[in-house]
Formats: sequence, C-alpha cells, structure tokens
Amino acid sequence: MKKITLLITLLISGTVFAFNFASPSESSAKIVMNYSNDAKQLFPVKLLMVNGENVSPREDAVWLEPGEYVLRFATTINGDYTQEVMGLKERYGLKALNNTLTLNVEADKSYYVAFDASSTQTDQWGPVVYKVK
Repeated sequence: MKKITLLITLLISGTVFAFNFASPSESSAKIVMNYSNDAKQLFPVKLLMVNGENVSPREDAVWLEPGEYVLRFATTINGDYTQEVMGLKERYGLKALNNTLTLNVEADKSYYVAFDASSTQTDQWGPVVYKVK
C-alpha cells in the first residue's frame, strides 16, 4: 500500500510541475533571476508559474523557447527597505503586490529579471526586465 501511495504521489507531483523548459543547447532565451541591488531597489525573484502552470520554484535561470510568456514570481524584499518606505498596514499588504510579467522572448538572448521597488507608490512595484543581452 505504501508503494502505491508513493507512486501516485510522484505521478501527481509530476503533473503539477509539468511545464517543459527548453534546453540551454536549443535555440532558446535565457531568463536570469538572481540579481539584487538594494541601492536601485531591485530585489531577486523566484519563478513560480509559466503561462498559468506551476513550476518548481526556480531562482537562478531558466531557458524558454521563443514566444510570449506570462511569468509569475515571488520576491524577497529587504525588510529594512520596506520599513523605511511603508507603514505597518501597507507592509501587511505586500502579498497583494503585482507579481506577474508578460514577456516576449527571442532566441539567443538573455533577459535579466528583478523585482523593482523603486517607485514611491507601492502599487507600481513589480517584476521588470532591467537588461537584455
């Protein structure tokens, strides 16, 4: 019975995280997510979803075939920074921040993504592409 339960769990988890990323050796675009620059209020992100499909959290880089994608991220904003710019009530609403980015990627390009918290209006915070190579 334990073996059957384990097998079913593995099958279900495989379908939950079923998005097929491209291989670095294929003609693909690279999404880089490990950048942080507190001085510019850019914070690292973790990829959670691609086109509405869950993926196992990725925090370094992924490769995507050329095309348009809706990417959903999680971020860790420096707590000292949020205390400087936000009131207590506003900090409780951090989970409601914009965390999606629609991105049209081209083959053989690298897209560097971070969470931009530089605006004085927190409703304008969200993931951005800050560099394309």
